[in-house]
Amino acid sequence: MPYHILVVDDEADVELLFRQKFRVEIKSEEYAFYFARHGAEALEKLNDLPEIDVVFTDINMPEMDGLTLLAKIKERGFVCKTNVVSAYGDLRNIRHAMNNGAYDFVIKPIELADLEATLKKSLNENSMIKEGLRARSALNDAIVQREQALVEKAEAQQLALERLIQNERMMIQQNEVLERMVVERTNELQEEKRKTDNLLLSILPVEIAEELKQYGKVAPKYFKEVTVLFADFVGFTAQSANLTPEELVEEVNYCFCEFDKITERYRVEKIKTIGDAYMCAEGVPVDTDYNIYSMVIVALEMISFAKKNKEQKLKLGKPAFDIRIGIHTGPVMAGVVGLKKFNYDIWGDTVNVAARMESGSEAGRINLSETTYEKIKEKYPCTFRGEIEVKGKGAIKMYFLNH
Repeated sequence: MPYHILVVDDEADVELLFRQKFRVEIKSEEYAFYFARHGAEALEKLNDLPEIDVVFTDINMPEMDGLTLLAKIKERGFVCKTNVVSAYGDLRNIRHAMNNGAYDFVIKPIELADLEATLKKSLNENSMIKEGLRARSALNDAIVQREQALVEKAEAQQLALERLIQNERMMIQQNEVLERMVVERTNELQEEKRKTDNLLLSILPVEIAEELKQYGKVAPKYFKEVTVLFADFVGFTAQSANLTPEELVEEVNYCFCEFDKITERYRVEKIKTIGDAYMCAEGVPVDTDYNIYSMVIVALEMISFAKKNKEQKLKLGKPAFDIRIGIHTGPVMAGVVGLKKFNYDIWGDTVNVAARMESGSEAGRINLSETTYEKIKEKYPCTFRGEIEVKGKGAIKMYFLNH
């Protein structure tokens, strides 16, 4: 049975893009695509096709825009994952969408690798939710069966008064069966709770997960000093042309998994990945163990890994990526966003400046802001690059970390 995907966009070339990108899956009937030009038409299709698993919707459309469509989907209780498709500059609407039920987003112009990864992730997540609903239904059925069994037990007890010893033995057997059912079901529920707790810990930091479980929400928190790192693949678009979509996803996933191991080793918090960019921070979600040098070591090991990985790939005659890194230190706000998909994130000008440090860096180099440089210069030698013009910030002093 195919996965059902609804694409809502008033631009005709978006439909062509989806059909071309997933032509193999469509031909093999793995995916079934439906298309609508605006939110009102999309709602009609959702009413007619409740089996739709994933929705990709533009934000700005005639008759009914994407944000209104998200609200209608949530209001009517459709079981599907919604993703917004919008331009990078439309971050306000994207954030609004994420805060109002959107599972994820894809930036225009659409990068095929990001689109494929988002679709697969959405399908997996929705499958888990549907499986959970089926499990809940099965649990309700089990409860009904147990209640029926209890009624039967009462009848058996009444019958035991008439049949004495013979029916008493039968009742004992029934009790044993029921007790085993209760024990087995209790064990199953405990196992499901363990899986749920582990899943939550794989998404959120331990401290945040505990706060969320205890209070049902996480209060935003201000951090006076946090060091933020952005790592990005150099020439990602050009190199992507030399790889199949499967190879591209495999390579990016391999690199990001190695980055995860590095950040975990030095207790630096991974925040998220954005396309081919990797973001982490030192000093959150708690600042008691803040150590800016941990972030420097993380950056150096990321560069070292990327260099070795490229050498190995080139020996095999395969394309490989260089990375560039930017680091900045300053205050941030941190908290959990989302209603259905919890996501620990940080905000503030510090994040923006760190991103500018990355975009202003070079292949195989670690670019530091003046703030970060002043804090690590006694231990790590750096090279002053001068004042470099940065979009939206003017001229900013930058330093390369020597390595």
